[in-house]
Amino acid sequence: MKQAKGRVLYNKELLRFETAAYFLMHVQSPGLASDCKPGQFFMLQCSGNMVLRRPISIHAIKGPDIISLLIAVPLDGQLAYKKGARQLSELREGNDLDLIGPMGNGFNISSTSKNILIAAGGIGIAPLKFLAETALSSGKGVTLLIGARTKLGLYPSSLLPKGTHMVFATDDGSYGKRGPVSDLIPEYLAGADQVFACGPEAMYETMQGHMKTWPVEKPVQVSLEVRMGCGVGACYSCSIRTRHGIKRVCKDGPIFDINDIICQEVRI
Repeated sequence: MKQAKGRVLYNKELLRFETAAYFLMHVQSPGLASDCKPGQFFMLQCSGNMVLRRPISIHAIKGPDIISLLIAVPLDGQLAYKKGARQLSELREGNDLDLIGPMGNGFNISSTSKNILIAAGGIGIAPLKFLAETALSSGKGVTLLIGARTKLGLYPSSLLPKGTHMVFATDDGSYGKRGPVSDLIPEYLAGADQVFACGPEAMYETMQGHMKTWPVEKPVQVSLEVRMGCGVGACYSCSIRTRHGIKRVCKDGPIFDINDIICQEVRI
């Protein structure tokens, strides 16, 4: 982990629907990309009088010096949080960006796994694209389940890594299979050695309930999103109660075994 200066190469709106707009940003910062692992994040400095940085998942690595980030700009919710994210979305090509990272613990892909199953609920694709790319580069098979409320909320398939088996689902049936993405997991479990997921707390709660009836038991790692202050574990603002005691999401996570988390404790 280190503090570094980056230069924005690209920053454009990718998706927009009822609750948020999502911006895809590419940042050039020599020496950082090689240290990044899927599931980790950076703390980005906002402009003006914003004191706290914003935690942003590593979306992809584009070459030795370029990091891709997916930034959510809430269209409702707390004004301070929305202001910081909006400032990041307004950065343009050539602007400087101060960032600290990579931070946190990443996903753990077992060396013995031949095939992995990834489930992305909505903008949960943010840290999972990097995971899929990493798994594919090491010769593993990847099945990626992508869900959203409607077709408008689906991440563009053209930006996903080639070689991935993609399956789409929408709550309203406007594209792909009808229903939440968590409902698709049992169908693809048999061929997977590990399961990885990122999505809202309700998705994890549903998965925990469904796991009791899964035809086969599989290890499941999930990424948690909560409000963070410092990002290094000093302020304890992101602490949650787990089945193994109090954990700091920034320091002990953001990746956890799904059986360790208490979903009611996870609140953004």
